[in-house]
Amino acid sequence: MKWSITKKIILILGIISALFLNACSSFKVNYDNKRLIGNLYKANEDTFADGTAENIIVPDASIEQIIDNIGAESYIIASLDRKKSAYTKYHNPYKKMPMASLTKIMTALIVLENVDDLSKEYYVTSEDLDMEPDESRANLKNGDKLSVRDLLYGLLVPSGNDAATVLSKNVFNNYDNFIIAMNNEAERLGAINTHFDNAVGLDSDYHFSTAYDLFLITREAMKYPIFSEITTCKEYTANIVQSDGVIRSEKWQNTNYFVSEELLMSSNVTLVATKTGNTKKAGSCLILTTKDKKSDDYYISVVLNAKSKRNSYYNTNALLSAITK
Repeated sequence: MKWSITKKIILILGIISALFLNACSSFKVNYDNKRLIGNLYKANEDTFADGTAENIIVPDASIEQIIDNIGAESYIIASLDRKKSAYTKYHNPYKKMPMASLTKIMTALIVLENVDDLSKEYYVTSEDLDMEPDESRANLKNGDKLSVRDLLYGLLVPSGNDAATVLSKNVFNNYDNFIIAMNNEAERLGAINTHFDNAVGLDSDYHFSTAYDLFLITREAMKYPIFSEITTCKEYTANIVQSDGVIRSEKWQNTNYFVSEELLMSSNVTLVATKTGNTKKAGSCLILTTKDKKSDDYYISVVLNAKSKRNSYYNTNALLSAITK
């Protein structure tokens, strides 16, 4: 049977289309190695958080506004009011870096955006407790039942990776979907140099952010008063229903030196919210939202990869002192 050129072209196009459709149908979400935001969420000017582009300072990376004697690899302090841009200080604001448990700011934000009733209860499974010995935890146990509110305290006060895992597996009934939501939200906020690979902050080649992006994410979390309430809480006691029905009281202590007052914060500001982070790769990291006592202006400071835990606080105090100069 002879084939006309037209028929041959149609046949070839049909084969190509079939191959393409087959490839699409076999696509599986793999957040380990790929940035999914472009596939799953198309951001545009209408979808960005209110005022993200207009009302805050956007650092010019070509002109670094540095402060002497700060050893952190990257940092920023900026007002939430763009008119206060003269007080903005930053160094490597767009450098992609691991952020350790600062990740949990986004974890908390996704929970707060998607769970209307914080009294809703989730169960802890043995899989949720599969962690390395050196990971921070809220001391949850297999079979425990506790509220989302309590899990948020367990997430942010002792920085419990177990609490983070329980939340991220239950909010959408699927852990992968939670990670996708974290990346979609980063895109929506304009945090375009951020990618989340997990909900706890473990080091990974595909888990990174920047000082500026973390500024944007923290700014969004500040829209929820409970975020400030939890992160500035010195200690919290959760009443947890165990698998045997007995209620166990679990007390969590805040590991933040400014909250515990092991170190004193710069006297010109009031603490509004905060989160720490530390891993071998990320170094010591610290985020603060503060209020200037004189002007009542709000500032967010981010310090990434300080030389030591105490240095992250010393560096932050240097940034806080700079906003009144």
